[in-house]
Amino acid sequence: MDLRKLQYFSRVAESESFREAAERANVAQSALSRHVGALENELGVSLFERHARGVCLTPEGVRLKERADRILREVEETKAELTATDTSPCGIVTLGASATSSRLLYARLAEAAVKRYPRIDLNMTEGASYFLLEGLDTGRIDIAVMVDPEPRAYFYTEPLVTEKVYLVSAAGQADSPAPSCSVKDLKHRPLVLFSRPSGSRALLESTAASSGISLNVRFEAASPDVIKDFVRRGLGYGVMPHSSIFGDITKGELVATEMEGIELTRTFIHRTDRPESPAVNAIAGLVRKEFTALREEGVFGSS
Repeated sequence: MDLRKLQYFSRVAESESFREAAERANVAQSALSRHVGALENELGVSLFERHARGVCLTPEGVRLKERADRILREVEETKAELTATDTSPCGIVTLGASATSSRLLYARLAEAAVKRYPRIDLNMTEGASYFLLEGLDTGRIDIAVMVDPEPRAYFYTEPLVTEKVYLVSAAGQADSPAPSCSVKDLKHRPLVLFSRPSGSRALLESTAASSGISLNVRFEAASPDVIKDFVRRGLGYGVMPHSSIFGDITKGELVATEMEGIELTRTFIHRTDRPESPAVNAIAGLVRKEFTALREEGVFGSS
């Protein structure tokens, strides 16, 4: 099994078409078919099911695609590491973050990375805690920013910023508590919360459970912007960190009451049992720098 066969196989799998894969690889379709056929003969399994619209992976093909992606990525990263220098790192880095962190970080991080490290190919993905943890486990994600992640022996965790959490209501809503409130004030209030398994949702639920409070969750959403839209329409109360609402509070669109005893920490994570490339270290440094700048700009309020 050689790398060229794996590369051609991977491109066909992604394109779901031998014709499109051949065009992308700039090779003749007949040559591509021969390489894939030789790989199937070598392994003794069928990797694709052919149909009128193209091809799709067999169960064996799905398993090989997972391995092939990992192998090809490691080869590219090895090449990049061997040609990189401390002042000019290159390679592929995948960063993961929750929705609330990505909306604050990703655009400004990408801008900084393009200027400072033009040879680094920065991939950014977002998702819930389980998605990010699974990515770190499999190596699909190199580094991540999460809210209060569950500890694991092979994780290095570094707190980046801690911010207060607020009960958020529509402007002019008469029964909003002030000047502060506790989790007990959530009882019987209709809530619009982040979907499970959000880190902030888990923090709120554990705090409520320890106080014997049952939450009245009317709606759930993954996006902070969707939650705020529900709150503006009077459909419920949100429980959100300062960074998600400070602009709306300034505009007078929402009202926020600080919740006592609840703070969330945005944490930087990477694996300790895998060597880190100069490119990963470079992007990690930029992540820290951008969070420091965000904190100094007052995005996270006063902790």
